[in-house]
Amino acid sequence: MLVLKFGGTSVANAGAIRQLISILQEKQNPRMLVVVSAMSKVTDMLISLYQKAASHDVSYLELLSQLEAKHMEAIEDLVPMSQQIDIKGRIKMIFRELEDVCRGVYLLDELSDSTKARVMAYGERLSSAIVSVAFQHHGLPNELVDSRDYIVTDNTYLNAKVNLKATYGLMQEQLPKVELIVAPGFISRSQDGKTTVLGRGGSDYTASLYAAALQADLLEIWSDVDGMYTTDPRKASAAYSIEELSYEEAMELAYFGAKVLYPPTIAPLVAAKIPLVLKNTFNPAHKGTLISSTPAPSPQNVKGISCIDHMAVLTVSGSGMVGVPGVAMRLFKAVAQECINIYFITQSSSEQSITIGLSEAEGEKAVQAITQEFADDIAQELLNPVSLETPMSIVAIVGNGMIKQPGIAGKAFSLLGDNGINIRAIAQGATERIISVVLNSPDAHRAVNLLHDRFFLPISEDSEVALA
Repeated sequence: MLVLKFGGTSVANAGAIRQLISILQEKQNPRMLVVVSAMSKVTDMLISLYQKAASHDVSYLELLSQLEAKHMEAIEDLVPMSQQIDIKGRIKMIFRELEDVCRGVYLLDELSDSTKARVMAYGERLSSAIVSVAFQHHGLPNELVDSRDYIVTDNTYLNAKVNLKATYGLMQEQLPKVELIVAPGFISRSQDGKTTVLGRGGSDYTASLYAAALQADLLEIWSDVDGMYTTDPRKASAAYSIEELSYEEAMELAYFGAKVLYPPTIAPLVAAKIPLVLKNTFNPAHKGTLISSTPAPSPQNVKGISCIDHMAVLTVSGSGMVGVPGVAMRLFKAVAQECINIYFITQSSSEQSITIGLSEAEGEKAVQAITQEFADDIAQELLNPVSLETPMSIVAIVGNGMIKQPGIAGKAFSLLGDNGINIRAIAQGATERIISVVLNSPDAHRAVNLLHDRFFLPISEDSEVALA
C-alpha cells in the first residue's frame, strides 16, 4: 500500500491535476490511496466567504460565484464535454449547499466555530470530487471516499483532536478494498456527527493517519518544493534540499517553521515505522527528502536552521518566586486555560524569572491571564508586573549530530555576538537535538543567513585562520 498526499498547488488547476495524474500513472503499486487538499487559495477564499457573510457584506455572493467558476473551469478542462453533466451537477449541488450555509450566517448574524469548520471543509470536498472524476477519464479507475466517515475527533472544531483508536478501526474495517482510493484531506467529524477540521495544513496529518491505519509501505507528500530545506530559501538564497532526516529532526524543523510539513504528521508514522518522502509535483525527478527512523549517516552535525516570526516573549519575574513551589504550574495553567500554545520556555537557575515564547497575536491575552492569576503576588510586590516584548523571532538550530558534540552552541552564540545580534533568551532540550534562541525580529533574517553560512557552506583556509 502506498499513500500519497497532494497539496493545494498540486491540484490548483487543470494543468497541475494533469501533472498529478502523470505521476500516478508511473507508479507500480498494486494499491494506492490519494489524499488531496483544497485547490490553492480556496481555503482562504472560504474563510473570507464566511467573514463577509457574518459582517453583512453582500459581496460574499460574488466570491461564491468566483469559487464556483474556478472549479467549473477545471472540470471543463479535464473532463470530455459529453461527460461533464454528472460531475457539474454534483459540484453545483455542493455550491448550493454552501450558499445556504452562508445565507444562514448572513441572516442570523451568528458564526460559531462549528459553522466555520463546516464552510472550510467544502474546499477538500470539491477538489477530491473533481480529482476523482479526472482520474476516471485518464485511465485511473478509483473510488472516492469522504474522510469524515473515518476520522473521529473531539468538538474542537477548527483544530480537532483525533480519536486514534476509533479512527484506525473505521479505516481498517470500512475502507473499500479497491486498487485506488481518493480521499479529501483536512476534514473529519466529531463523535456527535458535526464536521470538524484538523487545522491549517491538516491534509498532511490526514494522509499519515491513513498510512498508519493501513500499515502502508511509504507515505509520499507532494507539494511545490524539492523536500525540506536547510533553511527557508526566502531567507537564505544558499539553502538547499536535505536528502535524509530522522523523524525527530523533521518534527523539530516542522515545529519551528518549515512549512513544507505539518508538525503533527510525523507522530502516527513513528509508531508504525512508516517512512515519509517529501517530493515536488512539478519536479518529480528530484529525490526530495526521505524521513525515517534510520536516516543514512551524515557528516553534517546540523541539519537545518528554522525560524518562527511574529512571536512575543513574556517574562514573569520577582524575588517572590525563589523557592516557592507551584509558580510555574500556575503560570502554565493560566496560559493553558486560554488555549494558548507555548513555543519556548526557559527559567533562570536562581528561580527569579520564567520566560515563555508565544504567538504575537496571543501576547496580550496571555498577559491578562497571568496578571489575573498572580494579582495578589503583584499587588504585594512579590512579583514584578508581567513583561511582554514584541516583535520577536525564534531561531532554532536542529540536528541529531549535535548530540554530545561540543562547540555547536559556542560557535552559534559567538557568531551572533560578533555580528552585533543580541540574544534575548536561550533554550536547549535535554535531547541536545535542538538549540533555540529568541531574537528581535529585525535581526532574525540576518541571523538565519549567518548561521546557515557558518554551518552549511564550506569555509576557506583563510577564513579559518581569521576565525581563529
